[in-house]
Amino acid sequence: MKEIETNEVCPVVILKVMREWRSVKGEEELVIRTPWEAVTQELEKWCNETGNQFLGYTKEKGKFVIRLKLKR
Repeated sequence: MKEIETNEVCPVVILKVMREWRSVKGEEELVIRTPWEAVTQELEKWCNETGNQFLGYTKEKGKFVIRLKLKR
């Protein structure tokens, strides 16, 4: 499982997720920690468009913790 901790806004976070996705062989879980709630919605849409799995999110210590299962 890999983690991305970021304070950046949606487009930058999605680019970081895409970089991780390109390096995946098989399946891998990815956790993203961000203060931006909009990132949760954008990553859920991205997963639906790319065939990856949005596993949900929680809020911990002021950050949204988003879990994805990346598939290649």
